Amino acid sequence: MTVASLLRKAKPVNVREAQAKLSRLIRSKSPSMVLSHGKPVSFLIPYEDMLDLVDMLDDLKDEKLLEEIARARGEYARGKAVPAERLFRNMGL
Repeated sequence: MTVASLLRKAKPVNVREAQAKLSRLIRSKSPSMVLSHGKPVSFLIPYEDMLDLVDMLDDLKDEKLLEEIARARGEYARGKAVPAERLFRNMGL
């Protein structure tokens, strides 16, 4: 799951509809974007999706992982392949 895919899947609902259908929105396995006067003000997402987002944020704190990603992007931009074995080894997998 990416943040962009989560945003694309979000069903827009206005504040009044969200208030009236809160129980249903909470039980839903789909994200909802709450709008006030047509502008986003809140976002409801399933618990598992939130855990995935928190995991992604934690990964962004890993400087070694970020350095490896930057190096791989540079190699990719130069047309070089990035061996999966090296990536996994550097990640300790």
